[in-house]
Amino acid sequence: MGRWRGLAVSVVAVWAISAPVRAEQNPCAIIDRQQGWPIIGETCDIGQGLWGNQSPDPQSTAFWVQCGATQGVPSRQFYQSLRQGLPDLPFQVQVREGRGRCLIGPYPNLDVAQLVLKRVRQFGPTKQAVLRQTRQPLSQPAVIRLPPLSQTQSTSGAEKSAPMETAITLSHFGLPEPEAGDKQYTEKSMSWLRVPYAQAAPRCQREGMVLASQQELVQVAQATDQLPMRLPYWVQGAKGVDARSGKVVTRNADAALNVLCKKR
Repeated sequence: MGRWRGLAVSVVAVWAISAPVRAEQNPCAIIDRQQGWPIIGETCDIGQGLWGNQSPDPQSTAFWVQCGATQGVPSRQFYQSLRQGLPDLPFQVQVREGRGRCLIGPYPNLDVAQLVLKRVRQFGPTKQAVLRQTRQPLSQPAVIRLPPLSQTQSTSGAEKSAPMETAITLSHFGLPEPEAGDKQYTEKSMSWLRVPYAQAAPRCQREGMVLASQQELVQVAQATDQLPMRLPYWVQGAKGVDARSGKVVTRNADAALNVLCKKR
């Protein structure tokens, strides 16, 4: 699993689905918080997973996106990476018989749930996400606010659409999640990975991404204040680059620096 920040160049579009409800009517209400995660109770029916090519049950009334499964509550680092990489989605965890499931939703509409699933699978740490279906009626549908999945606009006749306005967000770049034995440091109240150059590109590749270039690092740093800035970053060409200035500050391959990855 990876820790991701993202940079998306897109026109921002918003879908919203919501419904008011009294707390006592909601069996899936948040009952606790652990490791930063909102926890929902065991009585919330999250249904069955749609594995492989399994088709949805036409009698299903709600859908969840399962974004992970762990022993107990997932780590705080995983939660922080999801909140940064997919900031507009309603994450929660249900722990049942010692098994913790990361969940997004629920959604009353299959098309909306599939849209969310597609978006979540584009994010490295949750590329194995699956849908879950349930017949339990929803008392409180989730809200979805997502950027468009495509940058292509339709054309009318021979007339092409106007050039798209670009808005920079954080969804196409990422930071690998620390593994056992990694060096880490704390900045912006979060733990960040530090590795020598020999590990930088392979760690990105394991997440299905590539090590960012110097130019890409500078672009991200100028677009957001959410990246750690205390240490330089390894970028392509074995260069340790200061994200603020964009200058190469070290070529010592043994130095343990930040890593910025780019989605393919």
